[in-house]
Amino acid sequence: MNQKNLLGLNSCFMDLNNPFELFKSWMIEAEKKETRDPNAFSLATANSEGEPNARMILLKGTSSKGFVFYTNLNSPKSHDLKENPKAAMCFYWKSINRQVRILGSV
Repeated sequence: MNQKNLLGLNSCFMDLNNPFELFKSWMIEAEKKETRDPNAFSLATANSEGEPNARMILLKGTSSKGFVFYTNLNSPKSHDLKENPKAAMCFYWKSINRQVRILGSV
């Protein structure tokens, strides 16, 4: 048996074709096992010069259009997203040994 099978990674994908459904399933599991803020994720942005910036923020929800989070419209994060609407998100749930990386436009 290889390392992937020992960690139960084959079964954790549950043969779901919709990544949002898989994310929701994993979030429910993380909410049961993470001691603090299972909705916390790292948001990485870059300004118009390509200078990266990352910070931890909280997910407010999901929809058919994607992931929902809030920001102050005068914050550095908001300015980065106005200049360059591409971003990366990373959820890490140590208690369930999983992470989710998301790339796209905001």
